[in-house]
Amino acid sequence: MNNTKLLSFNKTLSIAFAYVGIVTGAGLATGREIVQYFVSFGYTGIFGAIAISVLFMLFGKWILSLGSLYQSESHMEVFEDVSHTWIAKILDWSLVFCCFVMSFVMVAGAGSNLQAQFGTPAWVGSLICAALILAVSYMDFDKVTAALGIFTPIILIMLLIGLVTVVTGPDVNWTAMFAQAEALPTTLPNISLSVINYLAMCLMTGTSMLFVLGGQIVGISNAERGGVLGGFFVGVISLITTILIFSKIDVIGNDPIPMLTFMTDINPYLGLVMFIVIFGMIFNTGFSVCYSLGKRIAGEDDNKFKKVMPIIVVVALLLSLFGFTELVAVMYPLLGYIGILLLLTIAIAFYGARKHIAQEKGVRGKLFALLLKRADDNKDFTAKDAKHLDKLAADSYGDDNSIVEELEEVVENLDDTEE
Repeated sequence: MNNTKLLSFNKTLSIAFAYVGIVTGAGLATGREIVQYFVSFGYTGIFGAIAISVLFMLFGKWILSLGSLYQSESHMEVFEDVSHTWIAKILDWSLVFCCFVMSFVMVAGAGSNLQAQFGTPAWVGSLICAALILAVSYMDFDKVTAALGIFTPIILIMLLIGLVTVVTGPDVNWTAMFAQAEALPTTLPNISLSVINYLAMCLMTGTSMLFVLGGQIVGISNAERGGVLGGFFVGVISLITTILIFSKIDVIGNDPIPMLTFMTDINPYLGLVMFIVIFGMIFNTGFSVCYSLGKRIAGEDDNKFKKVMPIIVVVALLLSLFGFTELVAVMYPLLGYIGILLLLTIAIAFYGARKHIAQEKGVRGKLFALLLKRADDNKDFTAKDAKHLDKLAADSYGDDNSIVEELEEVVENLDDTEE
């Protein structure tokens, strides 16, 4: 594998892990969400988890590629280009509302997680999570991306361990478990609407940050592949989590953090690792919604961003005191219904932007080739090449200087790997 392909693969994997980190805290981390959206429908919940895998792959590709195309700093930069003004405003306020709601739901989830593991008051875990969100928000964005993805491989390993335990352990009476699962309460009417609502809820939570993430990716192909791979990972996590909860639904069906209890029953040390992973995944989403909300309010004003973040985090901490389980039951379906408009807009936007995305891939590919040539002392970079480079930069959807600078950084990184 040459250095260019290696960098591309590493970037794709980093994007995929970050994608998982952004959306799983809201929809997967504790298992409580899976109970409400899939498990409570009995065996049909398995088909719902499979369907959601495909949808996450599609929408991951679409959102990240649109973000990369427009080099977006916030969701509003994309919506203004792909939809009518009034739709853009509705979606903007909806996502702002969602980020606001999920900020305190996730902080509440962190408190509930710590309470379940150590018996501490819920506000202690919420305070720790809030402090971490504020601290990380001032870090460099590349470091933030790495932090978002750090728990993805760990959760995959943990779930595989759980799956092996179920397969190799005592026989499970799946028929009885499915029947018992159907008796659990849910606020959703059927599995089809539940799948759409779940996808919409997760993307309402993650789209703002995913557009920001996509805007930091200069290679549209990397963005697309990262979205598809990330969606696949989310699907695998959703399906395995659903199966694991079904296998012990009689024990953990009403548990506030069922996956923590599941792993602790296997081994207390696994439970401790799962506690850390769940806390990290909740933090990922909590950070994502707070960060994207701060960016939406502050725009490109870094000083304003630094001033508004403490306010957002403190408000989230105070509102988290309402309790995690209660907030999930009420707020998640509400956000899901609001998010259906978001799903339609993204699908229509990507369909309309397909040609532009294909053209932009060609433009950036040629820009990259010219910048490689300019950086190579063994090649003659002519005045004609320089003129061509300027024209390509002007033709790009992104800001002329920004696109060139981003690609120059890729070239420099490539040179570093060759040394």
